[in-house]
Amino acid sequence: MSNKQRLVLSIIDFLNQSIGDGTVKQDDKESLEVAIQCIGEAFGVDPSDQVQCERLTLASPTATTASAAPSASASKSANSPSPDVPSAADKAAAEKLKSDGNAQMSGKKYDEAISSYTRAIALDSTNAVYYSNRAAAYSSKGDHPSAVLDAEKAIEVDPSFVKAYHRLGHAHYSLADFKAAAAAFRRGLELDPSNASLKSGLQNAETRIVTDDE
Repeated sequence: MSNKQRLVLSIIDFLNQSIGDGTVKQDDKESLEVAIQCIGEAFGVDPSDQVQCERLTLASPTATTASAAPSASASKSANSPSPDVPSAADKAAAEKLKSDGNAQMSGKKYDEAISSYTRAIALDSTNAVYYSNRAAAYSSKGDHPSAVLDAEKAIEVDPSFVKAYHRLGHAHYSLADFKAAAAAFRRGLELDPSNASLKSGLQNAETRIVTDDE
C-alpha cells in the first residue's frame, strides 16, 4: 500500500501546487480541494501528517541492491534534501499557514496575516502565492514599499502568476508612481489580456499620468 500512498501523496502535492500557483481557475478551486480530500481519505493519506509524509517520501528500499552499498559521502548527499525544494510535509504546513493568513486578512488582522505568510514562505519559498498574499497584506496596512518588494519577488518566483502584476501595479499606484503602475498592469495584461482588474488598473494609472503631465 505504501507505494500507492506515495503516488497519491505526489498527486495531492501536485494538485495543491496547481491551486496555489493559479493554474486552476478560482471557480474550480473548491471542487478540486474537495477532490483532494476525498483522494486522501480513500487511500489513507494525510498531507498535514508530517510523520506519514516523511515516511512516504523516503526512498524505496528496493531502489538499491544489496551488492551496491553507497559510499558514506553518497549516502549523506542522498539523505540531505535540497534547501530549495520543500518536502511534501512543509508544503502542506505552508498551505495551512496561507489559509490562516487569508482568514486573518478577512478579519483585517494584517500584522497577523503577514506573520502567517512569512512563516509559509519560510517553509516553501517556491510558491509565488505566499509573496503575493503578503504583498496584499502590506498594502492593506499602508506599507506599499514592502508590497512592491513582495510583488516583485512573486513575479521572480513565477513570472506567469498574473495576480502578482496586479499587486505590483496597485502598490506603485498607491505610492503615486503611476508610470510604474501602468507598466506593471501592462505586463499582466500581456499574460491575461481579458483581465478586468488589470484593465481597470491600467486605465486609472494612465488617466493619472495624463493629469500629472498637464
